[in-house]
Amino acid sequence: RSPHPRLLSDVPADDASTGVYSHRLGDRWLVGGASNAGCAVLREQGFSGDELARLSEEIDPLAQPPCTDYYPLSSLVVGERFPRPDENAVGVLEPVPESRAAFLHCILHGIAKVETEGYEALAALGASELRRVLTSGGGSQNAQWTVMRQALLGVPTSRAANIDAAYGAALLAARGAG
Repeated sequence: RSPHPRLLSDVPADDASTGVYSHRLGDRWLVGGASNAGCAVLREQGFSGDELARLSEEIDPLAQPPCTDYYPLSSLVVGERFPRPDENAVGVLEPVPESRAAFLHCILHGIAKVETEGYEALAALGASELRRVLTSGGGSQNAQWTVMRQALLGVPTSRAANIDAAYGAALLAARGAG
């Protein structure tokens, strides 16, 4: 999962230089942006699904990780669009702790920080205040990461009742047809 902060806002917020967009949704706006950072680095670093689940159980999501300055861009990517637009940006995953669990903690914290910076960027553009986060995708299954994100975001963060993208698309289509 890559951080794609989106929120329902009473007002639009746009910034083409960072890829922030606003789509009309009834009488509100769906405001968002998308980062190039994200969970692809977990695969690049050799974490399997089983290892992610096992090591996540070892993480205290409210504790500070050993490394807090990670910026998890894939090694296949040069450049970032949101929330830190920089066409020359590269990932930062060093120093690497000796423990795989600590390394995972640092990466997950880095991704959560990018998400937090994304919501802060939307607020700086005038979007409505963030009140809660509903999450979907593979990361939504990681309870420790959800707690970590909630702590950084400062709002309730939980898994959406239905995480199927087709469900959300169907809701939008129904709203548009109605």
